[in-house]
Amino acid sequence: MARHTAQTLTAGGRLANTKKLVLWSVVLVQVCFIACIWLLQNNHNQLQLQSGNNNNGLELEVGRVHFVQQTKNAKKSLASTHCQRGENINRYQQDFYQMKIDQLNRSADYAMPAYMDMELTPTLWCYSEGTLNESRQGRNSVDYLLAQPQCMCASGWHGRDCGQPEIIWRALMTHSRASKRGGNEAPLKLHEASSTSLKRLYYILNLGAWEHINMELLELQLRTLIKVVDIFLIYYYVRDSKERLKRRTLERQLDAMPIPSYLLYQCEGVQSHGNCSGAAAYSYFRHQLWARCGVQMQPTDLLLYGNGETVYAPAALKYLKYFAADVLPLRFRLKHNVYGFYWQYPQLTRLDGVISSIVHVHSAQMDPQRLERQATYTLGDLNHFGGWSCELCMPPEQIVQMLTANQTGNSPNIRMPNETRSSRIDADYVQQLMGAGIHLDGRTMLRLRQQSEKYYAPETALLYSSQFGQLLVNLYDTNALDDVQEDED
Repeated sequence: MARHTAQTLTAGGRLANTKKLVLWSVVLVQVCFIACIWLLQNNHNQLQLQSGNNNNGLELEVGRVHFVQQTKNAKKSLASTHCQRGENINRYQQDFYQMKIDQLNRSADYAMPAYMDMELTPTLWCYSEGTLNESRQGRNSVDYLLAQPQCMCASGWHGRDCGQPEIIWRALMTHSRASKRGGNEAPLKLHEASSTSLKRLYYILNLGAWEHINMELLELQLRTLIKVVDIFLIYYYVRDSKERLKRRTLERQLDAMPIPSYLLYQCEGVQSHGNCSGAAAYSYFRHQLWARCGVQMQPTDLLLYGNGETVYAPAALKYLKYFAADVLPLRFRLKHNVYGFYWQYPQLTRLDGVISSIVHVHSAQMDPQRLERQATYTLGDLNHFGGWSCELCMPPEQIVQMLTANQTGNSPNIRMPNETRSSRIDADYVQQLMGAGIHLDGRTMLRLRQQSEKYYAPETALLYSSQFGQLLVNLYDTNALDDVQEDED
């Protein structure tokens, strides 16, 4: 009996141990399964992050920011974690190179005097974009015994370091003469460019109503300045709250561009113009720069304010970043194009946009639009422009939609197809105007050709002509299409 009882206890113990072993095995399998899922998810996230960084390319040195602020309820975006405290987008060591005096005098007819110590000669830094290649310099006719050495400037560039583009050079001369006559303060206070005096450039871009945005022109605006602007603020408004999801379309298209940091600001409602004013956008911009990016605006930093029709010349903006210690509010004289870069308005230019040091924005009650109205100095003239203003550069259907939304069909500035009371503007009528070079107000515009026009279009548009073809070629002008066909042949 005792022996039977012992056998029973032994069997029971073995069964209990087996059950424990099975339970622990199940637990271990579950833990391993959960760990595998976690590792796979973590690896997937890392691959996505690496893929995003690879797609962004070299321009992501500053880091990318893209999140949307609605007027009433602020929403945090997961994308804000990509905001990095990067360096200034300008790279002094890449944009300037050191020129040695002995290289400049290698072709001289006389030997350098013994009393001239080359080690004591000040370093000369040349602006790469405005300087001729050393292999093209040839013979140097400057007598360096009587004059300080200077870089060999390419056509359209000026200054000892060849850092002044033509538009800046002319502006400096014009404002200098005006200041001497009137005793006014010069609009620019300059200093020598150096790697320790870099400043940031912020661009606030007012696109207006969502339905009036031309994505092709917007991409041209951003691509033209991706190597000059440090952080963009792109803001617009939607008339109906149901359209708020359209911002996703804009975000996807912006993510596809190699632009540096940017922020979005969206307002809702028909009466949202006040909430989408320049002052509201600037206030939001300052707050988000500090809260999300850890970037604080400095008084010497530059602010550029413009609209959805304007493409600014990057050379002038880059000069101001490097050489201007202080910039009073400057308006831009822009080349006035209509429908595309192939038509120019009879008045040739228009004044639009403003750039200024941040310290002067504060004196304008933190309102870039007020700053633009107060600006008394101009950057550009009738022959050299600070950029391009592309009015009505959108498809005919979108122009009709804009006229309908603004209810300007009966405006005295709009020429109707005929004088009948029921006359209305449709897409076919707009196509006829675009083909014939007639503005909506009835004025006949000037035809421009790329072969004969120095400032035909932004260099970025010409470089990527297949992408911006609708802005370069008039699709409704048979003569223009024939010229394009002849060039291809």
